[in-house]
Amino acid sequence: MTHPLTWRRRLTQTALRLGTALLPAERLAWAAVMRAEVQHINDDGEALHWALGSVCACAAERFRVWRVRRLFSTHSLGILWIVIFIVSSAFNVSIALAARLGYQRMASALGWWMREFQYDRFVPFAAAMPPGLFVLMGLVVVLFCVSLYLSVRNHPASFATFCAALALSLVTWLYQLGIPAYLQALSPQHRWRIGICFALTAGVLGALRWGSAVPGPSMRNLDGRER
Repeated sequence: MTHPLTWRRRLTQTALRLGTALLPAERLAWAAVMRAEVQHINDDGEALHWALGSVCACAAERFRVWRVRRLFSTHSLGILWIVIFIVSSAFNVSIALAARLGYQRMASALGWWMREFQYDRFVPFAAAMPPGLFVLMGLVVVLFCVSLYLSVRNHPASFATFCAALALSLVTWLYQLGIPAYLQALSPQHRWRIGICFALTAGVLGALRWGSAVPGPSMRNLDGRER
């Protein structure tokens, strides 16, 4: 049955196309059923309501296909870890720059997230930081963002980029440890947490690199046959 193309019918067709786009490959047969079903609904409002319900059903089917194990895969957790480093690095350079420029309210607002933060004790540390260190901290943020972009696109260079960003971040932190005011600005517990975070990340990266370098049983058997 052919219906006049009112604005509700146009929205109905748009909703059905959206639902079809959301359907996983094994459920594409639903698209023909949805189009055929809506042709039997004479009322435009009811047809639009039914099409919107179909979109919800298609979206639910798509989310069902996205299994939990995919959400918590190694790749997804790696991306989450990079995001954490981006937020942490951007936070560090922002609070140091705010204190260096004398933006007390901004620095205090950022310092609210840190235990035992005292603006008066943080200002001497920010003043003792050379301008080049701020540049390096900004470069760390950029490198982590690049590694995130490459990781999302599954680019082979993402691992090396993240390692470079992590190494540069470690260098900047070790340089900060050499500033006497740094020891007064941050508590020992905070410094221990940063050190443990670097150690754990380096350990995981080392394990991943070593694990990828060790050939699997099938490769070892193949090497043995070639000999």
